Amino acid sequence: MGKGDRKKAKFEVDFDHNSAKFAADPWSKYSELHEKCPVAYTKAHGGFWVLSKYTDVARVARDDITFSSVPTVVIPDNGVYNLIPLQSDPPDVQRYRAALLPFFRPKAIKALTPKIRAFTVQCINNFIGRGQCDLVTELANPVPSMTALEFIGLDPANWHDFAGPLHQMSYSADGSKAREKALEDLTNLDEVITSTIRKRRRHPKNDAITSLVNYKAGGAVFSDDELHGLVKMLLFAGLDTTMAAVSNALLYLSEHLDDRQRLIDEPELIPTAVEELLRYEAPVHAFARNVTADTEIGGKCIRKGEKVYMSWAAANRDPDQFDSPDAVQFDRKPNPHLTFGIGAHHCLGALLARVEMRIMLEEVLQRIPDFKIDTERVRHPQTVTIIWGRTSLPATFTPSR
Repeated sequence: MGKGDRKKAKFEVDFDHNSAKFAADPWSKYSELHEKCPVAYTKAHGGFWVLSKYTDVARVARDDITFSSVPTVVIPDNGVYNLIPLQSDPPDVQRYRAALLPFFRPKAIKALTPKIRAFTVQCINNFIGRGQCDLVTELANPVPSMTALEFIGLDPANWHDFAGPLHQMSYSADGSKAREKALEDLTNLDEVITSTIRKRRRHPKNDAITSLVNYKAGGAVFSDDELHGLVKMLLFAGLDTTMAAVSNALLYLSEHLDDRQRLIDEPELIPTAVEELLRYEAPVHAFARNVTADTEIGGKCIRKGEKVYMSWAAANRDPDQFDSPDAVQFDRKPNPHLTFGIGAHHCLGALLARVEMRIMLEEVLQRIPDFKIDTERVRHPQTVTIIWGRTSLPATFTPSR
């Protein structure tokens, strides 16, 4: 199908998730797509198809033959991610996930939970006496960052050295000076990963990096490039997504006092509230797939070599799947949101993220229940290349010990 056919069919749209305009209000654009054109084509970044309906997104995510994750799942691709197994297809994705799975089993997460609680308490202790803080830079950022570094095998005290450039990369628009600076800093991070892998070969420790270095499947070990990609994936997933999810949840609770009070009065509701807040504002908005054969989605002909953009965030607001999708309902059941993906690439760290969110919300609602975020000073996303979250939440509350 040529460009003229696309224009004639009237399903070409103005859609650029990398733009500040889109980041200012993605939800109205998703609503427009649902209503007018759930499978739409945009010329942005070389051209790609935007999928906003739940059934279409889920179908593509489950079909790794027609829709490949190689060479990248990011639009636009700047070539720096090299995230394994995210950017892999079967059977490699299963081989990589098998090596990572032990770190994310319920038993492993249960063993890590006291450390997550300790990190959370430590962070709150650092600011609770002041009566003010930034809930992102002093809580939502350091807790998942320290947790990730703890089990990966890097020093949690150095969390900012890793979190800083990764967050800057995720929240800066392609081509911006901030993105260029982040790319420079990520080069240094790459060197740290490479150096640590070499050290673990000589001096093993009880950590994830050592386990990956020594992992064998069918007698084969991971190459240096594979090890680097696996460790980098653990860092990206552990440091960025949970921070974004918690920042979104805290801002919502600051602006909706009745819902916040309900969680204070009924803390047992927090786990289901976490699910609903994850659906309402997905911290990872979308990933792309590369089309390997001519196919059809929603009545549209998609050609081999084109790209499709699976919007988890839009699927989570699909009115054909969720009743009152733009409203938060803490007791929503069932709640089959796609925030953690679906299919072979379903997020391995989903349980860890849920536990981190639950613990942080529990501690905040118990220790600083009257927190109020200064909405005028909130730093909102300027781009939604991958991550959707706030990078600053200045808050005040009644100080205590």
